[in-house]
Amino acid sequence: MENKVLEEMLNELLELKHIITSDKQSDNRSLDNLNSYVKLRSLDISKLQNQLTSIGLSSLGRAQSCVLNSLNQDIVILSKLLHKEYTDTNSAITFDEAKSIMIENSKIFGRVNDNFLTKVMVTLPSEAKESPELISNLIANGTSVFRINTAHDDAATWNTMARYIKDENLKQNRNVKIYVDLAGPKNRTGSIKRVFNPFKIGSWRDPKLVKLLSNKKQDVYTAKGDPSTLVVTEEFYELCKQNSKLKIDDFERERVQTYDIIKQDDQLFINANKKITIFEDTTLSIDNKVIKNISKLYNLYHQPIELRVFCEDKVIITDHDIIGQNDFYYDGEKYAAVIGTTNKEIFKFIAPGDEIFIDDGKIGLTILKINDIGVVCKVFLAKENGTVIKEEKGINFPNTDLDISAITQTDERNFEDIVDFADIIGLSFAQTANDIKKLQNMLEAKGKTSVAIAPKIETKTALENLPDILKQLLKWENYAIMIARGDLAIEVGFDNLPYIQDEIFGICEAAHVPVIYATQILEGKMKNNLPTRAEVTDAANAQRADCVMLNKGPFVVDTVIAIKNILRNIHKLHQKNRQLFSVCETWKAKN
Repeated sequence: MENKVLEEMLNELLELKHIITSDKQSDNRSLDNLNSYVKLRSLDISKLQNQLTSIGLSSLGRAQSCVLNSLNQDIVILSKLLHKEYTDTNSAITFDEAKSIMIENSKIFGRVNDNFLTKVMVTLPSEAKESPELISNLIANGTSVFRINTAHDDAATWNTMARYIKDENLKQNRNVKIYVDLAGPKNRTGSIKRVFNPFKIGSWRDPKLVKLLSNKKQDVYTAKGDPSTLVVTEEFYELCKQNSKLKIDDFERERVQTYDIIKQDDQLFINANKKITIFEDTTLSIDNKVIKNISKLYNLYHQPIELRVFCEDKVIITDHDIIGQNDFYYDGEKYAAVIGTTNKEIFKFIAPGDEIFIDDGKIGLTILKINDIGVVCKVFLAKENGTVIKEEKGINFPNTDLDISAITQTDERNFEDIVDFADIIGLSFAQTANDIKKLQNMLEAKGKTSVAIAPKIETKTALENLPDILKQLLKWENYAIMIARGDLAIEVGFDNLPYIQDEIFGICEAAHVPVIYATQILEGKMKNNLPTRAEVTDAANAQRADCVMLNKGPFVVDTVIAIKNILRNIHKLHQKNRQLFSVCETWKAKN
């Protein structure tokens, strides 16, 4: 290649270095590298990158963790090709130094080695409070972090889960961490009108045993809406132990049916050899010469009605205490549905023309107008046969600037309950550096400066402010970033998500900040024990992260084993964003 071209490339690199080092260096090398990366990404250097690649030099495309060092290496080599000397390389953080920092920072997820192996986080279900065995099995199969979500359950449940984790750490000689999500101002759909659906028990041809439970028993909660179990008062249950028969009102036949009480292994059952329909006011009775007692039923599940909406339907989203219902009339006009919200604060920010998405983008609406009880919307996105609005589903406002603090009053109360056992606190809906600073101040006041902070990046505003969020994090001792892909996909558009998440990986590596990769990882495996091919490929992409978060489901242990296997294989080929050329065993070279 002509010296003139090499001279031009060298001059361009020197100018590039001048631009990214124009600010005064700090005493935080990660912060300096972040600033260099942000400046680098403000320029279009794609032509220069192609030229560098053509002569075998670093294209800077993998320079995130040590920007200035990568520039220096190219400058030194080009200088030597042109018989020049260049020695101004002392201030740059090297690849090995950056790697050491990132390894140290990733210790918030548990024990690490020098291979950047991605850790696995599991979201604990409510049932974990009653199942230390589940926590034990998950730890034994490679879970490194447990997530407790304060949007669900209560302080007693969270503390019980934390105690089980710490007990298992001692038993298994592990160092599994506890990540706690503060729910933030997440807006969700409100309650929906409920109705009871009568159900049948019993059969003449094929009698079934129906279990009896006392309403004082803990396992009564697992019997919610279960037709194979009937829950009665404690007094009635004790009387059933002393009697052989009970009666149930049969409203359809206008008579009383008598059933045998069966005792098996200290449990009580009804021999349901007669068919009967259980209604909301059905009662059970014991009526003989000695005893007369009546009990209502306690596990009669009232299901939410179906709020199914179609494209072009008009719906009201209300900030009033109105129960969700269909065929709602207001001010002389009929609406397909009305649904409440959990966060009333957002209504002062929204305006006609704004778009709203419900349930991870399954339903899309446009605001037509604002009236006295909320906002009138038209549905523009729904399935052809309609989509059901459900309770407690997320509501997103992707083109609305919601100037809301990430830490609510509820979060402040929950913080008091979890701060003593949390190793990492997830900050939902974090949008600015001030959100991070507020949590830092709360932790400092408690003397908990070693607790890691993990803002969840899930809005456009958070993306725009990401450099400042990272700079604020770097003032703390331990930290991470979570790519919360569910809400983020709605905010930026599903087709933009792959590009956006790669950008987040890049800037976090520049700041040496660990990344948690979250939302719908191996969801098919988790729910049905059968992942799709696309899910497996998506899970493999998690190797770029320091930790991958799994949600909850019936096949959680199997899913942990599966993702550990996927990551183990991918880590043979990749280390974060660098491909490793180890011996290829996929095909054989031929002589």
